[in-house]
Amino acid sequence: LTGVTIPDSVTSIGDRAFSGCSALTGVTIPDSVTSIGNSAFSSCSSLTSVNIPDSVTSIGNSAFYGCSGLTSVTIPDSVTSIGNGAFRNCSSLTSVTIPDSVTSIGNGAFEGCSSLTSVTILNGVTSIGTQTFSGCSRLTSVTIPDSVTSIGSNAFYRCSSLASVTIPNSVTSIGYGAFSGCSSLASVNIPNGVTNIGGAAFYNCSSLTSVTIPEGVTSIEVGAFEGCSSLTSVTIPNSVTSIGRSAFSTCSALTSVTIPNGVTSIGTSAFTGCHRLTSVTIPDSVTSIGDRAFQYCFALTSVTIPSGVTSIGFAAFSDCSRLTSVTIPDSVTSIGGSAFYGCYRLTSVTIPDSVTSIGGSAFYGCTSLTTINFTGTQEQWNAITKGTNAIPSGVTVYDKDGNPIT
Repeated sequence: LTGVTIPDSVTSIGDRAFSGCSALTGVTIPDSVTSIGNSAFSSCSSLTSVNIPDSVTSIGNSAFYGCSGLTSVTIPDSVTSIGNGAFRNCSSLTSVTIPDSVTSIGNGAFEGCSSLTSVTILNGVTSIGTQTFSGCSRLTSVTIPDSVTSIGSNAFYRCSSLASVTIPNSVTSIGYGAFSGCSSLASVNIPNGVTNIGGAAFYNCSSLTSVTIPEGVTSIEVGAFEGCSSLTSVTIPNSVTSIGRSAFSTCSALTSVTIPNGVTSIGTSAFTGCHRLTSVTIPDSVTSIGDRAFQYCFALTSVTIPSGVTSIGFAAFSDCSRLTSVTIPDSVTSIGGSAFYGCYRLTSVTIPDSVTSIGGSAFYGCTSLTTINFTGTQEQWNAITKGTNAIPSGVTVYDKDGNPIT
């Protein structure tokens, strides 16, 4: 079957009607048709173009899935919904205009359209679904209309040529991995209406240089900006209360960051691998510094741990090779294993008598450290639980009266 003409008496093209007709090169759909069913033309790999008449109001799930030869398609103003995966893996499709009649674009509707270079979304669409344009690796720019309120998970995942995107003020949430792997994205404006930025939302956006997170966002989720290796500055608003795991991990160009009052926790590996980070301000509101939070921050020369912190996580400042001094406040009860491992320029440390445990290798590899000042008595020091190599040999600990502890 290479060509087919559907008669005027037909009002709908049913599910899987022409699915798998890999030799089909052309089809004429009459004005009588109002709906194109699920997988109706799925895997019609020789189909190069299709004209959808103005009578059609819905395009079903996977309707043209795998039509790898399809180079152009016109979606008429009559269409109100485009189903899940409707044009998924139409790898030859170069451009598409979504009319303002469309209010919903299904999940993965244009996923894997690797030749798609331009897309026009007109007002009408209220949400961009999960993986809608995922893998559209040649898409260079996109304008999202004011009608859109949410951008779904992985909506533009691995759109590696996407250099710019305009997100309107109407958007309130950006889903998990929404722009993950958009390695050409140099700038993005996150509007003030956004209250939620999903985990990994901008993961590996390696060309992104700066970002302002709007007031209203309360948490920076897991890996939100991880791998943004060109990011030099970031503004975190006062509304943020938590910085999630790996939120800014391996942002190797980031030089400074101010964490606002209100943040209570800095997650595991939040800033690990931020090689150029020279200074960081941790506010009094923070109560915990997570495991590996600042590991491999090679340029960090000083850090002030505020009086509200009760625990310093495993390897929290490990391999901060330029860190010269640190004062641990009276609120801290535990210092995690390898917390300051490899801080070989660290020359002085003050440990308060509030500490009840020091993890193994907490100060191992601190080759310049010769003394530790402890604010308690010898009896209190001896009562502290200490892991293997917590205090390296050659370091003298002095009690509150300046006497060496034996």
